[in-house]
Amino acid sequence: MKRTELRRHTPLRQKARSKPVAAPAPVLVQPYTERKPIRATRPKMTPLRKFAKGQPCMVRLPGCDGGGETTVLAHYRLAGYCGIGVKPEDDAFGAWACASCHNLCDGRAKLKDWTYEEIRLAHAEGVMRTRVAISREAA
Repeated sequence: MKRTELRRHTPLRQKARSKPVAAPAPVLVQPYTERKPIRATRPKMTPLRKFAKGQPCMVRLPGCDGGGETTVLAHYRLAGYCGIGVKPEDDAFGAWACASCHNLCDGRAKLKDWTYEEIRLAHAEGVMRTRVAISREAA
């Protein structure tokens, strides 16, 4: 195989002449000022979430401790109404759940003989029980 000599089709660019570099401008250090907190779209602790503390667990999955001080308002995820990492705008779809039931509903813990659908059904029933208990408290 015959090799041909390599040639450039365009000439090389001329290197830019180096200009004297000026000293960098001094950096002004500003004192730390307290920033305004980012305003939430709704309060973190709504009255229904506060009211859940001390209430009995309404989800009642195996391993439930019955509620009390570990009870929180566990939000039920409903397609089209909320998503991953997004809680519903109001607390209408929430069940009073103890810490162990809340972990099972959110998927942080698993039950050996229970399917995902069965846990969601127990959570949905807990939402309905919670709504009935809240309406009885209000009456």
